[in-house]
Amino acid sequence: MVSADDSIFPNNIVSLVAARATLLDSELEVFKRPLRASDPNQSVGVTAAVWTPNPESQEMLGQVYAVQPTLSKYGITVQGFIRDMDEERGLNVHTVLSRMLRGMLYTDDPLRVALSQLSSTLGPTTERSQRWEISQQRFFANEIRGEWLYLSILEFWLETETR
Repeated sequence: MVSADDSIFPNNIVSLVAARATLLDSELEVFKRPLRASDPNQSVGVTAAVWTPNPESQEMLGQVYAVQPTLSKYGITVQGFIRDMDEERGLNVHTVLSRMLRGMLYTDDPLRVALSQLSSTLGPTTERSQRWEISQQRFFANEIRGEWLYLSILEFWLETETR
């Protein structure tokens, strides 16, 4: 039977980013899943979105598992959600939360160090983080039954090397 393991990519990235996000504000609810409409008024959701191998990075290692690319990228999304009855206040709070999430990925030293040290071994291969970058952050707003809903989706990738 397959067992759950938060130390394997991309779960280790999601767990690490979610743990750091909980330190942004004590009122913020952080989930390691996509956000739902029923989530609290100030929420963050961290999820893995995509794995992309680099086909140009295949190497001849003389091993059975050498047919896989050496380099790959994991796409991670960090959702920031604000629900507010007041349109202007909700937009302002959402702007602050969105900037806090970007700032966490750019300037949080413990997160930067931890991301650079991520590694996982499964079977005969070990995967190690190499670098990461924020791709984009998209913003959405909607009003439903008198409540203003604001959502930002920050996308970043982390590149790994498998040996």
